Amino acid sequence: MPEPESNRNKAPRPRRDTARVRGASEKGRETDRIPHEAYALHVVVCAPRLELNGTTLYTRSLIRSLRDSGDKVLLVSPGGPLLETLSGSYDEYFETPEKGGLGYFRWHKLRDAIEDFEPDSVHAVTPADAARAVRIADHFGCPLAVSVHGIKEGETPRDGDTRFDAYIASDQGVRATLLNECRLERDRTTLIPDCAYPERKPLEHEVLNTRRRPVVGWVGPLHTGCGYRCFIEAAMKLQARGIDAMFTIMGSGPESRAVRETVEDRGMVQRIVVVDGLYDYSSIWQPIDVAVIDTRQPAAAIMVLHAMANGRPVVATEGGAVFDVIEDGVDGVIVPRDDPDVLAERILMLVQNPPERLRMGLAGYSNIEEHYRPADMANALNRVYTLMLHDEPLPKSFETAKVGKRK
Repeated sequence: MPEPESNRNKAPRPRRDTARVRGASEKGRETDRIPHEAYALHVVVCAPRLELNGTTLYTRSLIRSLRDSGDKVLLVSPGGPLLETLSGSYDEYFETPEKGGLGYFRWHKLRDAIEDFEPDSVHAVTPADAARAVRIADHFGCPLAVSVHGIKEGETPRDGDTRFDAYIASDQGVRATLLNECRLERDRTTLIPDCAYPERKPLEHEVLNTRRRPVVGWVGPLHTGCGYRCFIEAAMKLQARGIDAMFTIMGSGPESRAVRETVEDRGMVQRIVVVDGLYDYSSIWQPIDVAVIDTRQPAAAIMVLHAMANGRPVVATEGGAVFDVIEDGVDGVIVPRDDPDVLAERILMLVQNPPERLRMGLAGYSNIEEHYRPADMANALNRVYTLMLHDEPLPKSFETAKVGKRK
């Protein structure tokens, strides 16, 4: 099929110089002089494999919020078990290999798909998987943004990185790391809080049903040091005390087999159900009454937000942005890492107190509604894209209504 005339004669937009003049002061910038364009932007979103983790949930919120604001989204990803979950959240999809390069013919197919899409900007979901996004942005002359969700090794850009036109931090700690340790330009580094869609408000008659055995769920990718052993130990302590509760571990990863073997070795097969093949996001939180989330998983704060968005009281370990997301004892509980005694006590408090589960679940759900609005995230993202297109410096942050809520 011949190439459309409009695309064949369309010259790629020159990409702005990534080594532009530095040192513009954050204070007193005149970024407001550029109005937010009313037209829909076409955004290519490059994401890693779509599995049960915070990065995938971020991808889901990102592309859904952009589409809800009127933008067009082309998702470029290797797919994965949660791809079906994102169905309907994007306008177009292009599947890429999970590992290795695209190859000559696959790259040309991707290039043609993007050319037909006529992109305005490219957005990489993580720095670790951004090589393809960089190649796309360089080829089409599009500005390139990247989201950074944590400060651990592999989660941040390389020192002095200049591949991206915008580095979007998820919280103040991440932005400080980007500036002080990664030594990135202030003009290109900004803060946009994450968002989550309110999914399911906790129902009083369900939570307070004393005839229903409560289920405590550990949710996250199964990698070395992810904290599942502490969860199993806590479950054993509660069983020894005669607590009538069930437990489940939901996730997938290289430790899946070790998790099952540990459960068997501990004699907990009848009490702990290991689920590593659940691919429907809408079903992840449904059987769980209390969600346990270890913050050593990537983008752990986003996993916490999505548990709250489904009305589940959250028990999260210390670390990362969890202190910004959870107000301990109000809309969630924070516990030390690798301390099964404390974890067991906090789980016991929620399992034996349905009214407290209801109160905490409602508080978390309200937190999402009030302070993590998708519209706020979409507006901030559109502002970033617009500033990149005009080669303007980024403001320090796009913080919204949740500013001042946490101490």
